[in-house]
Amino acid sequence: MLGRISTVRHLIVGVAIGGVSVLAGIGVIGAGDPSPRFDAKTIVVQPRSDGTIRVTEYVDQNFGRQSKHGYERIIPHDFGVPTDVVASSSDAPDAVSVLNQGDRTRIRIGDPNITVGGQHRYVLAYTYPDARLSELGLLLDIVAPKGGEWPGDPSTDRFEVVVIGVELADPGCSVGSLGTFGGCTLALDPSSGLPLYRAVIEPLPENDGLSIEGGIVSFADAADVPIPPLPATQPDHRLLLAISMIPIGLLGAVPVYLLARRKGRNEVFAGGAADAAYGSLPPPRVDGTTEPTPPVMLVPDDRLGDLATIEFVPPKGIDPWEAAVLLTERIGDDTVEAWFSGLAGREAIELEADGANLSIGTGPKRSGLNPQDAELLDKFLRNHDPFVTGKYDAGFSVAWKSVANHQRRSIATSGWWKSMPPGSGINPKATGSPFALVMVLLFVMIWLGSGMVAVLGLLYSWPLAIAFGLFLPATVAYFVYRTLLPSRSAQGSALALRAESFRRFLDASEGNHVEWAWSQGLLREYSAWAVALGEADAWSRALDRANVPEPARLAAAPMLIGRMGPSVRSSRTAPSSSGSGGGGFSGGSGGGGGGGSSGSW
Repeated sequence: MLGRISTVRHLIVGVAIGGVSVLAGIGVIGAGDPSPRFDAKTIVVQPRSDGTIRVTEYVDQNFGRQSKHGYERIIPHDFGVPTDVVASSSDAPDAVSVLNQGDRTRIRIGDPNITVGGQHRYVLAYTYPDARLSELGLLLDIVAPKGGEWPGDPSTDRFEVVVIGVELADPGCSVGSLGTFGGCTLALDPSSGLPLYRAVIEPLPENDGLSIEGGIVSFADAADVPIPPLPATQPDHRLLLAISMIPIGLLGAVPVYLLARRKGRNEVFAGGAADAAYGSLPPPRVDGTTEPTPPVMLVPDDRLGDLATIEFVPPKGIDPWEAAVLLTERIGDDTVEAWFSGLAGREAIELEADGANLSIGTGPKRSGLNPQDAELLDKFLRNHDPFVTGKYDAGFSVAWKSVANHQRRSIATSGWWKSMPPGSGINPKATGSPFALVMVLLFVMIWLGSGMVAVLGLLYSWPLAIAFGLFLPATVAYFVYRTLLPSRSAQGSALALRAESFRRFLDASEGNHVEWAWSQGLLREYSAWAVALGEADAWSRALDRANVPEPARLAAAPMLIGRMGPSVRSSRTAPSSSGSGGGGFSGGSGGGGGGGSSGSW
């Protein structure tokens, strides 16, 4: 209908804005990195003179949006089966489960019946009973790198190793992949007054390993190690961000709509409705000059319909399919069907129902067609006259595309548009319903798959999320409201208004209007226009109420082209086809014990 923007188009933009708001509300964007990780780890290592090593782990684990039971630690038996295992947590279930798996021990902290999410602290302590200190010195893998049987640990924002109770010679630290030397420093901290060594890595990347080493000079009293402070809790601003995305999205989409509406304003002959619909450009003078151009005004699409009235006769000088393009600014299968209905209205072809299919044959007035239409019709009927739809025919399909191409060329040279005539370039109207656009976008998102996940991964920070909330609705609005950009010339607007005025007559028709058309010999022509202007149903209802003899009703045959659309589509669309290890981290030290992995369960 002239001058109307489909509610569906506004709804699509609203869904885009609401969708971004929902993504922010559930934390997919703008809520910080949601992936499971360790916010911090402090590992206190205390070698003892009896050859054992006592290890205490302060683990600040962030489960992100996942729901987990708790912390899990896997320790290989390179230095014996861990003993004296104790654990606690101040903010999560802290039951301890210790399972000997032969060459390793699995330690789990948490309740199998309870899950938690977000950030929690766990404290785990255990003893390596046979660390072989007298043989190897201190040679301990704190974390095993990914490789072999070890899956690798999540990233740790801040990883600290503290060694107490021993004086070391040549303390060393290695971090990275298997076989990496160096990369970190295990240095003496003199502030404690007792031997105390620290290594801090910020961050420890996912899957990297960490090992320490040093020759043991002597054992000493263990320095007190303060309990590490809890890392800052990430603020939860999801609700605020979700609410903010609505005005942000509108800020992106509304200007696009207003700009498209303004840019797509139509020239209209100035004056009232009659001037707009029937004003015309002056003819050239004999001397080659022209009369002054009549004044025009610019009218947006949604106000153009206000200038239409109701006309009882179709616009003269144009075909039904051209009127359809003038109203919908779209060239596609509907306009090709309108071309067929126009030929049927002029009796250049005969349309008859053949069961569920449609028979298209030569009509008594085919000779009256212009050469272009005659050539196009010949492509349909060259091998079959009549042609019966119902199954795919390559020749029919080629002929159908030829009509669409002819329509594009004709509209491009019509002079009815100042800019972006239908069929030129990428025009979203050519897809028909906006639902087609939605389906294309969904297909692209599914096809990209992991790529979309990667894109969303860039939007964890709230500034980028806000930019996304502005950009996505604006982009969707551009494609949805691009339908407003074609701008009719004054002559194009005049013809569109006449077509709209006649469409309104067809839409409001009663039985007596059909009887009048029949009595005037116009039933066939008006039926053809009803198909082209999308009012076949309204005209058919009026025909059912009219007192028209049954034989005369055959004149309404042009409406068969729309009524039997599925059969026609099956003839022009090709059918789819279907085809048928143990050990530790061998880092700079050359291979130590311990290590293992940690994560969640």
